[in-house]
Amino acid sequence: MRSDHARNYLCDGPFDLALTAAPVAWGKGRWPNVDWIGGELLWAGWEEDELAVRRVRQCAAGEPVAIEGSSRPDLDLTWLEAVLGFSQQMPSFTDPVVASLAAAMPGLRPFANGSLFDGVIGSIVGQSITVAAAATTERRLAALVHDGLCIKDRQFFPAPRASDLARLTAADVRPTGVTWRRAEAIVAIARIALEGRFPCEPARASDPSQTRQLLRSLPLVGPWTAGSALLWGLGMPDIYPSGDVALLRAAKQAYSQTNLTMKDLDILSTLWAPWRGWASRLLWTHLLGPAPSTGHLTDCEA
Repeated sequence: MRSDHARNYLCDGPFDLALTAAPVAWGKGRWPNVDWIGGELLWAGWEEDELAVRRVRQCAAGEPVAIEGSSRPDLDLTWLEAVLGFSQQMPSFTDPVVASLAAAMPGLRPFANGSLFDGVIGSIVGQSITVAAAATTERRLAALVHDGLCIKDRQFFPAPRASDLARLTAADVRPTGVTWRRAEAIVAIARIALEGRFPCEPARASDPSQTRQLLRSLPLVGPWTAGSALLWGLGMPDIYPSGDVALLRAAKQAYSQTNLTMKDLDILSTLWAPWRGWASRLLWTHLLGPAPSTGHLTDCEA
């Protein structure tokens, strides 16, 4: 471990780790590089070609966030911003339903992978399957290129880098559970990235339309995949994942409209702009819940 002592960081504004890290808990212990165990967020990944581990906890919403682990302290704030959206502030909404959710969850921030490449690979893996299934498949993919490391009696695998995936073949990737076409796309995109032809990562505050257009030129990247890559890869604030089944289920519950269709949801989402990504997170979290104070979410919860 690089540091034996916790490094404490106080967010400027309300911050709730359990709400922000909810997507981690929705994977029910299956994500390869991140988990929620005993009320603590655990993360393993590459930082400047070094394998880093972070254990993140918060005694209560609004309290400082404490970080321990083998990661470099000088990179903590960069990581907090990229992965936990630490400096972001909950926006205001005119839509009364989403405004009510925002008022109930002021400490939620945009959790993300912190990498557009990770977002693209994860979104291809997650096409048309459940969160739990996507997490399991991502774990198998990561295990192809790394032996893993044990943290709190659980095996973690850092997200594969482009150089890791580029040396594989589709036949290597296929046993993880993805289709042949997705296996071929994963390897092809890794090789594109290794050649320096992968789209540059836009800043959170920028207009992602150009990046989305460039992503659409990649193999097997359609509208949902491109949007999901920007939403979960970088935490872009106004990305709306049209066609997302879980989001439709969340909207039906929040708006008490059981007959809501995908077309209806697309129209409804215009009321959330320019914060459609935030609104989507609020709806998902309202449906699936925050990370629990201990352990993982059960199968019946997510």
